[in-house]
Amino acid sequence: MTPPPPPSEPDPYMVALDEVAALDTQIARLSAVRARRVTDAQRNLHRQAPVDTSTAGPVWSTARVERVELLTELALLTRRTEYRTSVLVDTSVALVSSLPLTLHALSAGNVSWEHAEVIAKHAENLEGDALAAYDARLAVLATEVNPKQLEKKARHEVELAQPSTAVERAEKAAGTRRIYIDPAADGMAQLTLLAPAPEIHAIADRAVRLAAGLKTSGDPRSMGHLKVDVLTDLLLNGEPSIPGATRGIRGRVHVMVPVMTLLGVGEEAAILRGYGPIDPATAAQLTADATSWRRILTDPITGRILATDPRDYRPTAAMIDHARLVHPECVFPGCTVPSEQADMDHTEDHAYGGGTIPENLAPLSAGHHRVKHHTRWEFVQNGDDTLTATSPAGHVYTVRPEGRMRPAPPALITAATQNTTTPEEELAGCPF
Repeated sequence: MTPPPPPSEPDPYMVALDEVAALDTQIARLSAVRARRVTDAQRNLHRQAPVDTSTAGPVWSTARVERVELLTELALLTRRTEYRTSVLVDTSVALVSSLPLTLHALSAGNVSWEHAEVIAKHAENLEGDALAAYDARLAVLATEVNPKQLEKKARHEVELAQPSTAVERAEKAAGTRRIYIDPAADGMAQLTLLAPAPEIHAIADRAVRLAAGLKTSGDPRSMGHLKVDVLTDLLLNGEPSIPGATRGIRGRVHVMVPVMTLLGVGEEAAILRGYGPIDPATAAQLTADATSWRRILTDPITGRILATDPRDYRPTAAMIDHARLVHPECVFPGCTVPSEQADMDHTEDHAYGGGTIPENLAPLSAGHHRVKHHTRWEFVQNGDDTLTATSPAGHVYTVRPEGRMRPAPPALITAATQNTTTPEEELAGCPF
């Protein structure tokens, strides 16, 4: 009798694929557990009934204080943005309280967290029998399609059961329009524009038509590059047609370039405000085209920006500039709002003796300024341009200054101290 052939070894590629699928199932199950824990956290915070801690102005409701404290706590603990944290919280609460069948499918690993987010988002305005029918239908559909396909099906199902009209929902959605910036690698960044679909498609169509015209005229750039370039040109050089909009405004960029680098002595990278280090060639081009310069003195030993003493009751322009240079972004942990768009806050409340001095001023975005005054978040200036932020739950975060150059190398400091030339002579080649 011929012996049976030995069993063949499993294909490593197939094994790896199966393991990925199995891990996704585990992630889905853990996501369901996380949804329950997020909801537990919300309920326990609700029992604490935190109240508005501000001393003046409109008072926040307990519900608003609860939500803000929960979102800021979770965002920092899980290293999410507050927007993504709000999606996590809203999805979790919806699953636990209103979408039992979707939660069951997630717990079984039959659908992903991304599917659950889609289902929860579109269930927002459904109630009673309409909500139950939607939950049952989408929990099944989610096992058959990917999240993008599910998005279309969810909109269709909601349309059939939606108590509000499509016009009402479109008006509500238009209220969420916004732009935001995401840094990318190698000196690039992404600008996202969330706006009504007709406007977005019209913008894209105009870009295509302008790019096509340039391409026809012999421009060697690709269509993809041309679309980006014509939109950039329109945004930077076009004028608004909205009544009341100021004309002639041009965008500004702030680049911190160490003077030693400008003079060809050091090799410290330049810093583009709101982005980070940029390559020397880009820095050179920006500085060459600059219409104005401002000299900012820094301590070569510590890298701290030096400031003058305060002389007025209210922050002077110099104090505000100093605070914005030290902290180019809002000092609330995790926030990326540029300091130019933020409020100038007395870290220690002026009403309680906080001085109007550089060591007590820091930029806070309008939203986080309110969070600081209405919730149990606490901030302390440490005297070295760092701040300590303590959350309502007692977690401590250190906010470090981004507007600081690295201290000069010891050898460079030694050489400079031994130099017999005056500072004016050393800076003779500096363009500002």
